[in-house]
Amino acid sequence: MNINIDNFKSIIKKATLNNTMTSVQLVFKDGRIETSMINDGRIAIAILDVDNDVLLGTNEEIEFNFSEPSLNVLPYLNIFDEEEVDVNVSNSKIVIKNGRQKSNLHFCEPMIVSTFGSRSAGETEYFLTLDIDDNFMESFNKIKKIGNRFKKLYFNVSDGMFSIETTDKTNSYSNGLKFDLTSIEKNDLTICFDFKNFSNLMAVISDRAEDFKIMFAYVEDQEAGMLNVSSNDGSEKYYLMSGDM
Repeated sequence: MNINIDNFKSIIKKATLNNTMTSVQLVFKDGRIETSMINDGRIAIAILDVDNDVLLGTNEEIEFNFSEPSLNVLPYLNIFDEEEVDVNVSNSKIVIKNGRQKSNLHFCEPMIVSTFGSRSAGETEYFLTLDIDDNFMESFNKIKKIGNRFKKLYFNVSDGMFSIETTDKTNSYSNGLKFDLTSIEKNDLTICFDFKNFSNLMAVISDRAEDFKIMFAYVEDQEAGMLNVSSNDGSEKYYLMSGDM
């Protein structure tokens, strides 16, 4: 059996939202890879059902469980120069080999892994759906240069305009950067997200952003929001829950 190292690293990046999650479970089944992960703070979710381009030459159902993949898996993959190498899979570990080089990567117990336990986040009514087009990416790429200062990202509806913004709305004297995105017929509102989580999500999709759309939901009586970034074919779904202003 062979393993594609680059694709293995890519699926870990997707399933952990660029290491937002501290564990990962990958289920190889019927030529697909399935995963449903949630982060420790329960505000970020990644749900995947994609083609298996990682384990090559097998249709066997196999499950990988790793804790801290950024420490326990990725560094060992990065030292392989070849894209495709041999792999042996047992109940406790995988052994990746290329010539004299061999890496033992041990699984963790499944109970340690933070799975979401569902292949969807349930039925949700979204008030806005946007393509992640050049306009959105150009706005976010400029926001990204400032956002780490505030650690917050806001999506606003104000006077019929939907916008993206980074600032600190708890400080009336805070600097900030804001871009209008589209006109909208909706009551004014503000939804706040963790900037690092959103930035990690965008890092996962940035090289193929045109294949995704972003959807926004808001529950007024709870003053809580959610965004969903999904691929057009439905194989990748990423969710972020809002936080305090």
